[in-house]
Amino acid sequence: MEKFYGTKFAEVIRVFSPQITSEEIDKMFIVLDVDGDGQIDDVEFASCLMVNGGGEKDTEEEVVMKEGFDLYDMDGDGKISASEIHVVLKRLGEKHTMEDCVVMVQTVDKDGDGFVNFEEFKIMMNSNKESH
Repeated sequence: MEKFYGTKFAEVIRVFSPQITSEEIDKMFIVLDVDGDGQIDDVEFASCLMVNGGGEKDTEEEVVMKEGFDLYDMDGDGKISASEIHVVLKRLGEKHTMEDCVVMVQTVDKDGDGFVNFEEFKIMMNSNKESH
């Protein structure tokens, strides 16, 4: 997968959320660019679904995390399924199988319901930031 720089990242985000502001996209980019190299590679993009642990973030960062969560929660039911992950990654040019996406969900699914809810998403994002 190609690496996302500011402009390309903004284009991809606007596919999923046309009403998002440039400032919100910038904040989301900062959250996802874990290594701070100014680009989001496939590992950084996918890792937000594969890590666990963490703590609390301030309100502004939580808003950015919610926007990231909403990109995956395509049906708006408040939880991310393996099939939603598969669709998003496919749109981004990733070649993960459905089985890969099931494993991603299982890795972060603390309550065992087969989905990633927003609390689980926040925990993995917080852990992802702390581990880099």
